[in-house]
Amino acid sequence: MKQNPGLITILSVVLLILLTAGAIFGGFFFGMVGLFEVIGVSYTSAWSLLLFAILVLLLGFFFEIMAKMVKALSVLAKPSPYVLRIWKPIVDTGFTWLTIYTVDELVKHVSLTAVSEWIFAVLLVVVDYLFDDKKKNQKTSLR
Repeated sequence: MKQNPGLITILSVVLLILLTAGAIFGGFFFGMVGLFEVIGVSYTSAWSLLLFAILVLLLGFFFEIMAKMVKALSVLAKPSPYVLRIWKPIVDTGFTWLTIYTVDELVKHVSLTAVSEWIFAVLLVVVDYLFDDKKKNQKTSLR
């Protein structure tokens, strides 16, 4: 039986991508479980929490597009850089909270308080900004 090296390469790359995506999602999921334990979120099963996490990621994608549009329109108003620097995280936090609130209403087996929703939203935005700053610093150091 003859083996095709191209097929083995493609399967290896696909497997590597799946493992990487699984590790990233697993980190997000288990981080969310730990955070929810700390802030007192109640949920009925791990499956409902998994559904919550998947919906946050999917709806977050669409709400992030809307947040980017709002931030782009805000730049057209030509505010001072100081105002823009404060405005962008506020917009991101608002749309992240809207995502979490929407998913909380959709998934009845996960129950977040309003304070828990805001804590989760702020932490997601802070982590997002930290990773964005890290990426920007890596790009400037490579030049």
